[in-house]
Amino acid sequence: MSFAPALARPWRDAWPLAARTDDGNAWVTGDCWLYCRREGVRVLWVGSVNTPGATGDLYACGPCVAELDHMVRIQSHRRDAPAGTGTRKKAKTENKTEACEHRQTEKRDGKIHCRTCQRQLYL
Repeated sequence: MSFAPALARPWRDAWPLAARTDDGNAWVTGDCWLYCRREGVRVLWVGSVNTPGATGDLYACGPCVAELDHMVRIQSHRRDAPAGTGTRKKAKTENKTEACEHRQTEKRDGKIHCRTCQRQLYL
């Protein structure tokens, strides 16, 4: 069986929003295991993690869930772009997330941003 790439599916750009604190999901107070590593914040279980030595539950706060959602959507758009159309290459250069390593950061309005790509970073 063959499936049409996401590019051919109109609902691709109408995905639901990422989970947000107190949105009806099972949020608890705990530690964010993703990008910010904050402690004692509202977090949501986002899945299990397998490492060579153990398995654990992965929890993330709202901003980190949003960042993860952003990364997954970019990957999906790139993966499902028609081969040979240049769309894959175009998506990489327009988005800048793949090329930028966020080596230099600055604080603006109390938030951390990458100086190179200007994206807000959740550290």
